[in-house]
Amino acid sequence: MDRLLEGVDFDRARTVVEFGVGTGCVTREILRRLRPDARLISLEINPAFVAGCTSVGDPRFTLVEGCATRLPEILRAQGVDKVDAVVSSLPLSLMDEAVVDRILDVAQDSLAPSGVFTQYQYSLSNHARMTARYGDVAVKFTLANVPPAFVYVCRQGRTTTPARKRVPSLGFLYAAALAAVAVAVRAYQQL
Repeated sequence: MDRLLEGVDFDRARTVVEFGVGTGCVTREILRRLRPDARLISLEINPAFVAGCTSVGDPRFTLVEGCATRLPEILRAQGVDKVDAVVSSLPLSLMDEAVVDRILDVAQDSLAPSGVFTQYQYSLSNHARMTARYGDVAVKFTLANVPPAFVYVCRQGRTTTPARKRVPSLGFLYAAALAAVAVAVRAYQQL
């Protein structure tokens, strides 16, 4: 969770959007870190997850049952022009490519110039999509997660470090992920 949220400047963020509430563990952590005068707008398409998070009870929290592709209209309805961060736990690598492109486009278009998009996933399958949209993409590997995961931290227009140098170790990340899976399988076999 820390890797997913460490790119968000909670001291300055006024509006954060969350894609995919799930059971609400990320939602609650965002709210814990969020300023008292800030707000969190969370989107979820699964009615069961929506029902499970209606009891969050924080006045800074707005839960919308809807697809992330609808973000522009949802923000308009909430009176929000741009957001400081979009935090996504959507399973992009399992989704239709056209839908993924639409989600990434609306997220990027909704960010303030200094905004950040963070994405959690179990593969590097969308790396090219992220680097095509953002000037600064950092990929962080989370070995301690089960299963191991990748966190993308994407910022627009910040090209202080060239993308090819910013993520020089994608091969290493793949190897580390495979090694972690091998260790887990070996440990399981020994049970």
